[in-house]
Amino acid sequence: MMINKVKNKIRLCVTGGSGFIGTNVMEWAINSGFEVLNIDIKRPKIADHFKFYKEVDIRDFEILKCLLEEFRPTHIIHLAATTGMGKYELSFFNANTVGVQNLVTIANQLDDLERVIFTSSLLVCRNGYIPINPTDFCPPNKYGESKVIGEKIVRDQCIKSWTIIRPTSIWGKWFETSYLKFFKTIKYGWYINPGSKLIYKPLSFVGNTVYMIEKILLSNPQEVEKKVFYLADYPYISIQEWSGLISKAFGRGKVLSTPIIFLKMIALIGDLLKILGFEDPPITSFRLKNIITGAFYPTENIESIVGKLPYSVEDGINITVEWMTRLKNED
Repeated sequence: MMINKVKNKIRLCVTGGSGFIGTNVMEWAINSGFEVLNIDIKRPKIADHFKFYKEVDIRDFEILKCLLEEFRPTHIIHLAATTGMGKYELSFFNANTVGVQNLVTIANQLDDLERVIFTSSLLVCRNGYIPINPTDFCPPNKYGESKVIGEKIVRDQCIKSWTIIRPTSIWGKWFETSYLKFFKTIKYGWYINPGSKLIYKPLSFVGNTVYMIEKILLSNPQEVEKKVFYLADYPYISIQEWSGLISKAFGRGKVLSTPIIFLKMIALIGDLLKILGFEDPPITSFRLKNIITGAFYPTENIESIVGKLPYSVEDGINITVEWMTRLKNED
C-alpha cells in the first residue's frame, strides 16, 4: 500500500526518453501511472509516447529551466547523452558535460525534487578494468572522459539526493547498433564464437535494467544516496552460452567456435571496409576486442536492493526475438 502511495505522487522527468533504455523506462513509467515528461532531441519510438514528449536540448539552459520549473518533477532519471567511439574532440560530447552541468544547476533549485538518477558509463574506465573505488577513473577515449566529467559535476555540485548508475551491455526491445547487429548475425548464422575459452561479460536484459532503476528510484535514501551502481544481470553467463540460447530462440543450430587469430584476420578486413566507406561491417577489430574482453563488475550493492530479477536470460531472449520478428513483419 505504501509503495502505491509513493508511486501515485511521482512526477517523473526522463531525459533521453526516446532512446533505447529511455523508451523502456517510459513504458514502465506510463504503465505505473506516473505523471511523466520525456525531454529529448529525438522523437519517441512509440506513437503513444508523443503526448509526454518535449523536444528540448539539455544544453539549452534557459529552455530546460523553464520546462522543469513548469513540470516540477519529484524525480528525474537522466539518460540523455551523446555517444561515440570514434576519434572525436571532447566538445563533441558536451551533452555529457554542459548538459549535466545545466541539469545539476537547475535541479538544485527545484523545491519538489526528491531524487535524481544520473546515468554514466562503464567507459569511465577502459574496457575490462575494474575500478578499486567509485572515483577511480581511467577513460579510454573522449566519450569516457566526458562521462568522468559528468560524474565529477554530480559529486561536487548536486545538493539533491543523487545516485549514479553505470549500465553495462544492455540488450532487448528497442535496442540499436551493436547488440541488435549481434542478434541479427546469430539469426542469419554468421556468428562464430571466438576461441574455446569461456568469456564472461556484464550483460543486462533491458527489462531487468528498468527494474533495477525502479528499485533505486523508490528505495529509501540511505540505501542509494551518493552511491554508484553497475546495472548488470546476475549471475553472469558466458558469451558462448548467451549466443547459444539466442541461436536456439531463432530456431538455428549450435553456434560454432573458431580460433581467435582467424577472427582477427576477418576483423582486419572489416577495418579496411570501414576505411573504404562501408558504413557498418559485421566485425571490426574494435568490435572483436569488445567481444573477447571479459570482466566481472561488482553487483553486490544492486543485488542487495533489487533481489531476484524479474526476467531470466531465456525470458529476455524470447521477448527480444518476438519483438524483432514483429518489427520485421510490420515493415
